[in-house]
Amino acid sequence: MANIIGTNGNDTLVGYFGSDEDTIDGLRGNDTITGGIDNDILTGGSGNDKFVYELYDGIDMITDFGGVGKGSNPSAGVIAEVDTLIFQDRTARNLLLVQNGNNLEITFEEVADLGDLIGNYLIYFGEPDFVETKVILQNFTLENLDNLSTLGNIQFSAQTSISDSFDVVNANSTQENPFNKNTVTFFNDLNNYVIGFDNSNDVINGQGGNDSINGKSGNDLLRGGTGNDTLIGDSGNDTLVGGTDNDLLRGGTGNDTLIDDSGNNILNGGTGNDTLNVEGSTGDNLLSGDNGNDYLFASNTYRYPLYSTSGNNTLNGGAGDDTLNVNGSTGDNLLFGDDGNDSLSASGYYDYFYFEKYETSGNNTLNGGDGNDTLDVRSSTGDNLVFGGDGNDYLSSNASTIRGSLFDSSGNNTLNGGDGKDTLIVGGTGDNLVFGGDGNDSLSVYGYFESFQEFNNVPGNNTLNGGAGDDTLNVDLPQSDNLLSGGDGNDSLFVSDQQYYYNDDGAFGNNTLNGGAGDDTLNVDRSKGDNLLSGGNGNDSLSASGNLDGNIASGNNTLNGGAGNDILKVDNSTGDNLLSGGNGNDSLSASGALGNNTLKGGAENDTLTGGNGNDTLYGGNGADTFAFNSYNQGVDSIYDFNANNEFIQVSAAGFGGGLLRGFLSASQFTLGTSATTIAHRFIYDDTTGALYFDQDGSRGAFTQVKFAQLFGGVSLSENDFYVIA
Repeated sequence: MANIIGTNGNDTLVGYFGSDEDTIDGLRGNDTITGGIDNDILTGGSGNDKFVYELYDGIDMITDFGGVGKGSNPSAGVIAEVDTLIFQDRTARNLLLVQNGNNLEITFEEVADLGDLIGNYLIYFGEPDFVETKVILQNFTLENLDNLSTLGNIQFSAQTSISDSFDVVNANSTQENPFNKNTVTFFNDLNNYVIGFDNSNDVINGQGGNDSINGKSGNDLLRGGTGNDTLIGDSGNDTLVGGTDNDLLRGGTGNDTLIDDSGNNILNGGTGNDTLNVEGSTGDNLLSGDNGNDYLFASNTYRYPLYSTSGNNTLNGGAGDDTLNVNGSTGDNLLFGDDGNDSLSASGYYDYFYFEKYETSGNNTLNGGDGNDTLDVRSSTGDNLVFGGDGNDYLSSNASTIRGSLFDSSGNNTLNGGDGKDTLIVGGTGDNLVFGGDGNDSLSVYGYFESFQEFNNVPGNNTLNGGAGDDTLNVDLPQSDNLLSGGDGNDSLFVSDQQYYYNDDGAFGNNTLNGGAGDDTLNVDRSKGDNLLSGGNGNDSLSASGNLDGNIASGNNTLNGGAGNDILKVDNSTGDNLLSGGNGNDSLSASGALGNNTLKGGAENDTLTGGNGNDTLYGGNGADTFAFNSYNQGVDSIYDFNANNEFIQVSAAGFGGGLLRGFLSASQFTLGTSATTIAHRFIYDDTTGALYFDQDGSRGAFTQVKFAQLFGGVSLSENDFYVIA
């Protein structure tokens, strides 16, 4: 601690730079005293002294701030002792005064030292310290300021439109214009009812009590202080700060800023592009943006993350393109965008200063209203309801990873796109309901990255419903049982691991895909679960296949085409699958599949192709085609072959033996148990129903192979075979 004492002359005294606490006494003369960093005790002594306070100087106490007399004509003795307090880099607009016993404490709104200020960024070194910015005038009351006719006694290096005058009002009744225009006004702790000036930029501080303050026209700054206050900005670009207890803030016309962080408050921006902020509040607040492009915040405070927003807040953007944010909140919030292209967020976030993640844990309801809206509940642990409303909306509730920290979205969320062309994205570990509504929508459920190229499966049981329109539904890398319903329209439904090819874990779960009306595409390729695919009405394409890279579909899948001309395939599958074409001219294929599959064509003219296993083929009603790609792909059973109008189709490339494209030559077919000429290729045992193939006939170098078994005492001839390339 340094002890600095001046002389009887006009001295300039500066405290030590650093963290020392200084005691400075100017003695006589007109001295200039600067305390410096940390908490200092300053005494001017006799004379007209200047006390200079710079930003982040800590807490300075002035023991003898003088020159305050009563009345409009102070005495010569008072004038001789007038001292001046000079604030560097501060303005009168954000000045705050608090009477603490016999002392008056002077602070400034939004001043905190968290490290080194470089440009527009605070750079933290280690754990940041909160350093108070305060000047204490010892034995000085708020009413004393009313006797300073100008700000000659208290000056600011960063001047504003505020004229150099303080007003301090003692009142407990309605006061209309009780102060001068363009002034900084402080009321006492009683219940004040104050109406400001038109065309005046007023700064009115309610202090204690239940105050009602109307700034009228002009760019006003109104502070309620403690008590249940009503602040009305009226016209102009106003700033309203509620303070403690339950407040009502109305911005009126103009681009206003409304702030409150304590109590159950009502904030209404009025017309204009307004900012409404209750960050860090623990109360239940109602924020209404009204007309204009507004910003509404009830989020965890980013500057002081230890002060979380925990109340149940309601945010209504009103007409215009609004931004509504409750990120990091722990309460159950309601966000309504209303008309316009709005952005609504109840997601987690990462604090880059503290290197901490903050998740939103409440059960939130987001409704975008009309317009093309973006609704975000990513990295939320609550059960959220998200509704896009009319317009082309983007809805997201997936998990994410930032700077190596996993943000899990573990709640059971409900997303409803409403009318329009919507995009809905879900992730995390919860059981989610995703409904696209009318329009051509995109619905997706993804896993999430935990580290680079380490992608986790989707563990939840999700329900996706596209609604009317041409929709795309996708569950990528599922681990549980999902239900996908396309609804009306030409829809595309996917349950697979096709997005991340480097992940060979595959898609798990027993998933159900319903295409609904329209020409739909249903795909569970590379899935390891037992899936049910139903095309519904329309010309549908259903697939439960693997690929040629060794990614096999291993589940026992059921594919039902329904009405229409459908394509069903389970290529490169190891499971025992059931394929049912339903009504229509369908194509059913198990080509390359290793399991024992059952193919049922249903009504109309169908094509059935078996695979490498011992498959069972039912053509059903109509003129059906039973197709074989090779003679060595198992023994398939044909139960209802009709020789009058159905065919056995074989591939010349796959069978060999000199087969030519077209109907089989009579010399290449025989009845019996073996070939009797070198031309014979197909041998049918009409007693047992066994069908054989022999590449060289009676030569004997090739041993005939049974590739099909026909039931029902069918009579075959060469006319029942058709050769393709």
